[in-house]
Amino acid sequence: METIKKQPISNIEWRDVRELSANDYNPNVVLTQELKLLEFSILKTGWIQPLLISGTDVIIDGFHRYWLSQNSKYLIKQFNYHAPCAILNISEAERMLLTVRINRAKGNHVAAKMHELVTKLVMELAISKETVALEIGASTMEVDLLLQENVFTKLDIKNHKYSNAWIPKK
Repeated sequence: METIKKQPISNIEWRDVRELSANDYNPNVVLTQELKLLEFSILKTGWIQPLLISGTDVIIDGFHRYWLSQNSKYLIKQFNYHAPCAILNISEAERMLLTVRINRAKGNHVAAKMHELVTKLVMELAISKETVALEIGASTMEVDLLLQENVFTKLDIKNHKYSNAWIPKK
């Protein structure tokens, strides 16, 4: 039972989202339609998942729920700029790795932002490529590719021959 009490989810606090900060490394992008669906889901079902924040009020996971809490007139009216938060006291490197793991489990990433994040982890925060690969569910080859400067230029993406599945019908 003591283990359960120590889990971040066991200690949810309603926090004023105006006092939280977005991280600068989230590679996840939510399109407008999906953002509207997220807003609808919170309004219809309520908060089923808290924001995950650091002890310094930086968002680890839940940026789009946080954004909606500050920008949706419906959520503001219903929750007065508040959102449920689970607090996790971990290092910046651990926060970055956790953000990627959670987002990869949810959906797709923007490669350019992944390049920035992986470069920061390896070059600035001295996390080994092998550890990064393990922590984000990638191979070391993928990490090496993400570390390359101008990777999309080098791969000559513009001149790549795609199958017909990649050509939109007129």
